[in-house]
Amino acid sequence: MSTAKTPRGIRNNNPGNIEWGSPWQGLRPESERTDNRFAQFTDPVFGIRALACVLITYQDKRRAANGSKIDSVKEIIERWAPSFENNTQAYANSVAALLEGVGPDDEVVDVHNFDHLRPIVEGIIRHENGRGPLKTENSWYTAAQIEEGLRRAGVVRKVGADTKVVAALPAAAVGGVGLDQLAQVLPTVVSAVDNAKVDLTSGNVMQLALGAFAVGAAVFLAWQQYRKMQAGAA
Repeated sequence: MSTAKTPRGIRNNNPGNIEWGSPWQGLRPESERTDNRFAQFTDPVFGIRALACVLITYQDKRRAANGSKIDSVKEIIERWAPSFENNTQAYANSVAALLEGVGPDDEVVDVHNFDHLRPIVEGIIRHENGRGPLKTENSWYTAAQIEEGLRRAGVVRKVGADTKVVAALPAAAVGGVGLDQLAQVLPTVVSAVDNAKVDLTSGNVMQLALGAFAVGAAVFLAWQQYRKMQAGAA
């Protein structure tokens, strides 16, 4: 692929075209930076993670122009790509088209929900960079890369319809390392809950106790792992 024809966001591993400013994970060393405006990442997964983190921050900590919660595609895009330099309505329409049954003005978007966040992220990547060579993936990146970026932002696909596990983690540590580390230990707890479902729903006292013990042990071990990662984080 010719570098000259590759969009700026793809060359920078920053498909959302996020500007320099925040100390994101995975930024290129200063000695390797060649773009004065837009952040450059060492790997596109870090850029996808940053994009997702920004959208989570919008919903959790910012407000729409009318003072309401940012919970529609249009409100997200109005914040992401202001109308003074973008056709915001066209942008919102193209992103909303990827969410099944959701219009650009519908105030039902939950960016902590994997099934909402993923198409919004893919829509932004497509709008910022063009469709890209991977026509079946709706973007320049594979499904695995998109999902890993979202996982590192703390949003994961639900394990199963009857598995009551939170699909997304709080965005309190979006700008730092805590959220990413929690996302890394979450699968341990998810797996334990999944394995213990038979015991937890059996109605047998002994099985209930065993199931509860297994889940509790997994939570404790995950917490210990998280604390160790925090202690060693730069």
